[in-house]
Amino acid sequence: VLRNGSLAPAWRENTIRSFQAAAASGATFVEFDVQVTADGVPVIWHDNLVEYGDPTRPTQCAVADLTAAEFQALGSLSASGKCQQLAVVRRFRRAAPAGAGDLGGVDVPAASRQRWCCEADDGFPTLEQLFSSLPPQLAFNIEVKMATPDELAFTPEAEIQRMLGPILEVVGRYGGDRQVVFSCFDPDVCRALRAAQQQHSVMFLSTGGRDWHADPRRMSIAAAIDEACSHALSGVVVDSGALRMWPEAAERARSCGLKLLTYGLENDSIEWVLCQQRMGVTGVIVDDMQGLMAVLGRAGREGGGFEQHSAMQQVLAAMPGMSGARNARVVSAVV
Repeated sequence: VLRNGSLAPAWRENTIRSFQAAAASGATFVEFDVQVTADGVPVIWHDNLVEYGDPTRPTQCAVADLTAAEFQALGSLSASGKCQQLAVVRRFRRAAPAGAGDLGGVDVPAASRQRWCCEADDGFPTLEQLFSSLPPQLAFNIEVKMATPDELAFTPEAEIQRMLGPILEVVGRYGGDRQVVFSCFDPDVCRALRAAQQQHSVMFLSTGGRDWHADPRRMSIAAAIDEACSHALSGVVVDSGALRMWPEAAERARSCGLKLLTYGLENDSIEWVLCQQRMGVTGVIVDDMQGLMAVLGRAGREGGGFEQHSAMQQVLAAMPGMSGARNARVVSAVV
């Protein structure tokens, strides 16, 4: 989670404190990635690998090869609740250049890995801990993170079940009345999620072909829409830059009765976010929640942009069942 447009992280992403900050800033739902440890515990982690130790020669390990205790020890809290020195290292985006725009930035990797230090540290939570720590009115967009290689066109069924079994168990036991949306880049995982339960919506994530994959269903927005239509999914979540290159996708999705959300660096541009609202995009996933809400608040006071600023808080009420008005305003989320 970023602060005031800066690309230096203020709150460590995918932590309880970051999601609490997002909720306090006005987010209606939070998006996060869930992986499953070696001992079957769903934990919150974005990257395919965990890198830790010496930043110049880090150890790399898959979440699936760590126990939950080993994973959480990498971001453990002291008895006082203050985060200890983290062993995890990462690459980071550099600061946005002057004149980049209200929330603009560039995705330039740092020259080397660095220790992952933020203004507000926090430990690495399990999915169960998120359910118990965050307000029930805050909806969850749970991305099932499959760390399989891009060269593998189809994920083995055993790996799909290894992931989904523990995740669905936690959601079923602790979800209560919370609104939950599932999403995944793997179309077979989306199919399995839809077959395993009907209570929560399932969205197919797609890069729109901006990243290569052996599975042709992942290589275009059109293919993603066809997959979602064919298997009764609720909608698609696509790379914002891919939508910019094929804006007709918004009408294509709408004509198929699908919801359309976007993610990506292009959503750092308020102008593009507002353009998506006019196109009928259901929601956007953004990093800088505070900056977005500040700009939208000014637009609302000045009579521009959104017809009703409060509509942002209303859209998600229809999302989990994916019913409600099609002329939805933008939903803000935080990754």
